[in-house]
Amino acid sequence: MDFFNGFSNSPRRGGFAAVLLAALFGAVVGGTLAAYTVLRYIGQDKAQLPAEQNIREEIPPAVRDLPEHQNTAVVRAAEQVLPTIVGISNKAQVYDLFHGRSVMRERASGTGVIISREGHIVTNNHVVAGASELRVTLSTGEERSARLIGADAATDLAVIKIEQENLPEARFGDSDALAVGEVAIAIGNPLGLEFSRTVTVGVISARQRSINIDEHTFNFIQTDAAINEGNSGGALVNLRGEVIGINTAKIKIPGVEGMGFAIPSNTANKIARDLILHGRIIRPWMGVWHGGNLDEAKAAELQLPVDYGVFVQEVVRGGPADLAGLRSGDLIVGMAGQKITSFADLRRVIHEHQVGDEVEITIYRGRGQLALKVRLAELPERVN
Repeated sequence: MDFFNGFSNSPRRGGFAAVLLAALFGAVVGGTLAAYTVLRYIGQDKAQLPAEQNIREEIPPAVRDLPEHQNTAVVRAAEQVLPTIVGISNKAQVYDLFHGRSVMRERASGTGVIISREGHIVTNNHVVAGASELRVTLSTGEERSARLIGADAATDLAVIKIEQENLPEARFGDSDALAVGEVAIAIGNPLGLEFSRTVTVGVISARQRSINIDEHTFNFIQTDAAINEGNSGGALVNLRGEVIGINTAKIKIPGVEGMGFAIPSNTANKIARDLILHGRIIRPWMGVWHGGNLDEAKAAELQLPVDYGVFVQEVVRGGPADLAGLRSGDLIVGMAGQKITSFADLRRVIHEHQVGDEVEITIYRGRGQLALKVRLAELPERVN
């Protein structure tokens, strides 16, 4: 019997029954294997389906429902902040010559950002300055009367309040963590409420643009996002929907475009908090006017033992420096153990202390060195 012909012999007796039994056994085994396969793999996929549905249900409806071309970071950030943006109308009494009586008229308008559910709103000081009446228009179109909580002309910030609760509130971001070139979104009411809550997009052009006011330096964020008349007091926003600045001004020079400025959120947050708590800003003050920084040439000319420091041009009469014995012409080289090479250094060290702190300053009067103790006072609203 070879391999090909050995199974061609005639079946033995009882062969039909054996074949039938073998067929039945194969059917049972095959059916069992098929059923196991279906239950093991197809059934497993069905068992996983509810979990996948749950994952899809966790996606926020606003994000899932947006078409792909609208589901962007800018759109999502704007949607978060828009409900917190309000319009502000500054009304004052003016004399109407035609009717011979005083009437209430709008003298300025701007934007504000809701910063508490209890109705506190931050805006620019120049938006609310001199107002006889303040009116706020919410994103819903409702209009409310507002009262001034406090204002700070030095930083151009103010806080007003409306009597309404459970309002949407903006989230502040960390302005110190900004990157030049980062996307910036400006939201405000250019040209009044007819163009309310306008959104413009640009980038952070610079993180710090400094201006000096008395003994203090204030830094602003520069952006090329359009900031127009009426945007003052509005929000500068990052892609996370956080307020990173309060819009305040733009450069208005023919031929110059894309230079807007915002008060950093870290500054605005602190100022707003102080205004809510105290109604004003309390800053330390020493009472000197800057007379110039010392350089090597001037040091050689005066035959001084140092080639750095700040000359005092004038001492405010009755101020902390005057009471400590500082004079015009003195050279400040140190304060509170820190080296002073410029007036910016002096402002920074003063700003690091509180009203009432006593600090030691090191000076040169002629070629002699002196140490004076100055007790810092509160910066007055006006320095005569």
